Amino acid sequence: MTQAGRRMSMAGMHLDRGADMPLYQQVAAHLRARILDGSLQAGTRLLGSRDMAAELGCSRAIVLAACDLLYAEGYLLSVPRGGVRVAAIARPRAAAPAPDERDAGLRMSDRWKSLLATDYVFDMASPFSTGTPDIAEFPFEIWARLLRQSWHNPLRSACIDMAPLGWQPLREATAEFLGAVRGLLCRPEEVAITPASSGALDLCCRMLLDPGDEVWVEEPGFIEARWSLKAAGAKLVPVPVDEKGMVVAEGIRRAPRAKLAVVTPSHQFPLGVAMGLERRLELLEWASRQGSWIIEDDYNSEIRHRDSMVASLKSLDRAGRVIYLGTFSKVMLPSLRIGYLVASPGFTEAFGRGRARIDVHTAGTAQPALAEFLRQGHLLRYLRRMRKVYGERQDAVVAALRTLMPEQLDVAPTAAGLHLTALFTPRMAARMTDREASARSRQAGQFIQPLSQCYLGEPDRQGLVIGYGRLQAEEAMPRLAAVAARLRD
Repeated sequence: MTQAGRRMSMAGMHLDRGADMPLYQQVAAHLRARILDGSLQAGTRLLGSRDMAAELGCSRAIVLAACDLLYAEGYLLSVPRGGVRVAAIARPRAAAPAPDERDAGLRMSDRWKSLLATDYVFDMASPFSTGTPDIAEFPFEIWARLLRQSWHNPLRSACIDMAPLGWQPLREATAEFLGAVRGLLCRPEEVAITPASSGALDLCCRMLLDPGDEVWVEEPGFIEARWSLKAAGAKLVPVPVDEKGMVVAEGIRRAPRAKLAVVTPSHQFPLGVAMGLERRLELLEWASRQGSWIIEDDYNSEIRHRDSMVASLKSLDRAGRVIYLGTFSKVMLPSLRIGYLVASPGFTEAFGRGRARIDVHTAGTAQPALAEFLRQGHLLRYLRRMRKVYGERQDAVVAALRTLMPEQLDVAPTAAGLHLTALFTPRMAARMTDREASARSRQAGQFIQPLSQCYLGEPDRQGLVIGYGRLQAEEAMPRLAAVAARLRD
């Protein structure tokens, strides 16, 4: 029989009336699949709609709706006095099976494959995760009230015309907040509202870097920042960190003409040290001389455990080379995803113009409420209360480690933040690596991050990076006792 004379059958097609997919779409999907796999070749004549409905046990209307859909998609055509037939279409060639899953990434860019290949283990659900605040203490009633108020009768600009640099009242409130909390005096026109600090870093990398540009990064350092840099095609230059912060002289020796330096000077991640004044001035002088940029990631310096405040690097900048990044997510709610950058007005204006061509603006739903949350002083009061809470939790972790593992770990309290790093003693380093220790902590149900995964090169220290933002003070001893037992095995 010729193709034009072929008649189809609905044998093997069963309608599932309990499925979420409508019946007509099930019929269309079945026919589409048979056309694509060659079971129904071009010219094959379909059964009449009544006959097809009878075979399927459904109404004729379902069959007609399915055929209408396939007509629109180009799978069927109507032939005068020839009924409904399968159209001639170019079928996709069957792909050769990949030898293994890794080959599925061969069509990605080299930069993207390098990004995915980064060896990084974390567990946000762990009570020892780093950088995670305790949302149980957050004033949700106040926050919900401000959200309701801001959207009960919203301004048109909040719904449609949100600026790339952010809601103007929030830019103004952020500038006031930074003056009160960080001693950073800035004007609203220097502030841009961003999708958290990670989003700000990603946009800055696109704005400042060309593929192959050299960038100083702290060693050890914040691995998430390196992902944005890698995605931008930067050449990462690890610069060692000692008790005074990034060793600027070594950075100059390794890459004197680097385009950018990314630093955490107020509370270095992961070691927790603060960059000394001499190093800060040395870094600023290098950037000014070379015309390079400095990104200061001040990720949670608002959370201080002592009265003394380490001034920001931005507050010392006279040449306009420092881009200051911060976030409300780490002190309020991780899902908020709202941060900010502070830079010279020229940089901020260029940032806004470029951003308007990429992702337009930061999600605007929470920005009006956040502006009021800051303006009414709720975040300041919340921070004052949480500083005491987090300080007690850090003290509990330090006390537990000194009691349970004095011969394995060297630990000291830090002045700010939601984590500390316990370094291995020589005795402990001779027994196991920190990655093995981290794996044993997971076996104890208490995952703790290994310090060595924060290195680009060969680590010169071993240790554990211990978060305590979500850890209740009374839980520190029993949870760390379980880890200590595993480490002694």
